[in-house]
Amino acid sequence: MRMWLCDPKILCQKHLCGEHVETHMFLGTLKKSKKINGYLNNNLFEPLYLRQRHEELKNEMKRRGYNHNSDMLIGECLCIFNLSDKELNWKVDKEKSLKDLLDRCPKCYERFKRMKK
Repeated sequence: MRMWLCDPKILCQKHLCGEHVETHMFLGTLKKSKKINGYLNNNLFEPLYLRQRHEELKNEMKRRGYNHNSDMLIGECLCIFNLSDKELNWKVDKEKSLKDLLDRCPKCYERFKRMKK
């Protein structure tokens, strides 16, 4: 699981829908009080941004005409506050994350190049 945390317009369909599903998976992980240190240490997850990121992905999915039927309610996200201050305030290195994405996915890379024109 990971949050790419780049502009959702860059994401190809696979990465857009995949990251959307993974926001729900992260929420499930937090609700079950599972450890998230590995996700944090590997630049994959930014807890305080979870719900906002879900909304960004949902909006991009709708803009592209994809179906979205899985809202993430504010109340169900309160479980993030069970994290330590360090975990809660963890920040993803967004530049590194974008580089990783563009190195991995030719479709995302092409979308990125088109946006920069």
